[in-house]
Amino acid sequence: MRRGRGAPAAILACLLIAVASAACSDDDPAPAAAERPASEPSQPEPDPVCPLTGEEPPKGVSLEREAIAVKVENSEASRPQSGLEDADVVFEEIVEGGITRFMAVYHCGDAKKVGPVRSARFDDPKIALPFTNVIAYSGSNKIVDAELKKKKMVRLNELNESNAFFRVPPGVLDVHNLFTNVARLRAAAKGPRVHAPKNAFEFGRLDKGAKRARRVTVHFNASNAVEYRWRGGLWKRWEAGAPFRSATAGQIGVPNVLVQQVEVNNSKKIVDPAGNPSPDIALEGKGTVWLLRDGRVIKGTWRVSKTGDAPVYRTRKGDPLLFDVGPTWVELVPSRKGEVKGSVDIR
Repeated sequence: MRRGRGAPAAILACLLIAVASAACSDDDPAPAAAERPASEPSQPEPDPVCPLTGEEPPKGVSLEREAIAVKVENSEASRPQSGLEDADVVFEEIVEGGITRFMAVYHCGDAKKVGPVRSARFDDPKIALPFTNVIAYSGSNKIVDAELKKKKMVRLNELNESNAFFRVPPGVLDVHNLFTNVARLRAAAKGPRVHAPKNAFEFGRLDKGAKRARRVTVHFNASNAVEYRWRGGLWKRWEAGAPFRSATAGQIGVPNVLVQQVEVNNSKKIVDPAGNPSPDIALEGKGTVWLLRDGRVIKGTWRVSKTGDAPVYRTRKGDPLLFDVGPTWVELVPSRKGEVKGSVDIR
């Protein structure tokens, strides 16, 4: 019979299974297979972004390249300036006589014509070193030059790197007609260099609790008024009541304006030919900031432990101050503590 012939085969099959897994036992249930933890799907690495703007780097631009700081004039005779619209970050600092100068920092950004280029100041290493030690300028006095050397700045000027600078018009020597090319400066920079920090600014969405703001006015002194107005999705800049324009890109407008209050005193060592003392800006320590973005304002704090450290920006709650993607202009406005006093009005 098929059944009789099939019984021994069934018993053998059961014995074989029992040896392997004890599945033929009626007394004990087969042990459950050990559960393996489900492997979590690997998160893709975020795309690299420019550390000073949060933007995708332009094609062919290495994030490992050094940033370049350029000193740019801001007298009435220098306007409209060239190349400021291409900088990743622009700092505005007070100099002798109450006027201001710019330090434009180019990392992912480039510009074929930047200027007018003007002289370096004693405070420039304090401003530049968190981002770069390469600085381009027209010249400096002995005290400033010694400070640049002491802080190991890579110094680029018309005398030592003439190929990176040019005059407009050519052949005419004037204080307002010296310009430079960022790519040429980068090629000329030699020696140990400081690279732009990856944590200089943090980018993210705006806090829902941020107050609305439509205008900010900062005074570096009583007669120097700089204004930003929220127009068309950008903070558009005015100075002395007039739109502040680039020579090639129209009115300057940026997504971020950071107003940073700093203590400013008069230098005891440096005085200009007219007898005006050079300002001494305190950039170590802490103070108040206002970040303007998206038509709103967030009040917070800044802190720098020592020269060369990247500033740490926080909200009043202690959370990171989050910038919008894109360039930032930083206004280093004198506080009420020092000998030089400024003011901030946000509406």
